[in-house]
Amino acid sequence: MFSFFKRRDEGPIAVEDAVFTSEDIFVLLGESLDLGYFAAQPRNLNLGYYKAEGASAWRKRLVSRFEEKGLVDDAGRPTPDLLRALEPLLGKGLYIGDGDRPGPEDPVERRTAVLCLTPDLSRATAVVKDGHGFRLRPFPDDPSLWEAEFLRLYNLTGLFCWAERSQSYLGGGLNLEDSSFSNALKGGTGAVREWCRQRGISDSAQLEKVSKIGNSWMGIRGAISFTAFDLRESEFPAELGYGAPIAISGTFRSKISLVFPECGLVHFNGVSPREGFDWFDHSQSIELCRYAGFDFLGPGEGLLDNLFKFYDYPEGGNEY
Repeated sequence: MFSFFKRRDEGPIAVEDAVFTSEDIFVLLGESLDLGYFAAQPRNLNLGYYKAEGASAWRKRLVSRFEEKGLVDDAGRPTPDLLRALEPLLGKGLYIGDGDRPGPEDPVERRTAVLCLTPDLSRATAVVKDGHGFRLRPFPDDPSLWEAEFLRLYNLTGLFCWAERSQSYLGGGLNLEDSSFSNALKGGTGAVREWCRQRGISDSAQLEKVSKIGNSWMGIRGAISFTAFDLRESEFPAELGYGAPIAISGTFRSKISLVFPECGLVHFNGVSPREGFDWFDHSQSIELCRYAGFDFLGPGEGLLDNLFKFYDYPEGGNEY
């Protein structure tokens, strides 16, 4: 009768229209941190309170905000659409974000969104920062549409361009302090050719072009950093009292990529398992499992596929 005067936020809403708190996500995931360590992470949650009091107060607030909106039932359990969106955030899957997760050396969260994939790579959901909360952005059911969705997620639509042709280089024995690649690009064509010569790369033309553009008065827009993890073969701790996607045994793969979108260039470094190296028993051995290289993405190659391409360590030497 007086529907004109009803509050606009009454009634059911779509999953992607809801803004959740970190506590909401923690409860919805069955009292667990999320796979990407982004929304529900220790820096956002009072886990001391949780261990002392449990999650009943958090669950009550979740119900009061979202039961009438059709996203949870009266016990705080997610409805089918919300549950489907949440599933990529749970378990041993893959994730990627625009930057690394906070750590002791850099405790500030700088990521704007994290994309999580189920272990079988059949479904994906992005967790997107929205003010003091987070939105869930389920990707389409058809994986062939994910590339375009990924570019939109990180505002790369219309900015990412393919290189003239595909080209790759992969080398082992990475020292994380090595800045020779960026120094070569800044140093001009001569420096690029020398960097390539030292690594047995016969074709330096595309890197020379990037160097020329970068050193011109127009320059190149800032590169974008992405960090990806594959935790499908990892074991997580069971004794914390809540779910935590922290690898304590097994293996994992990680990769940090610096994307130059206007050139179709991806400069990367990563970590891959090697036989005889146990990172969990001997943490320093991970330093012997690092690789680095670059990819020029030729026409038709997807950026998302490339960023989730975790290379094996080049045991036989450099690969081209």
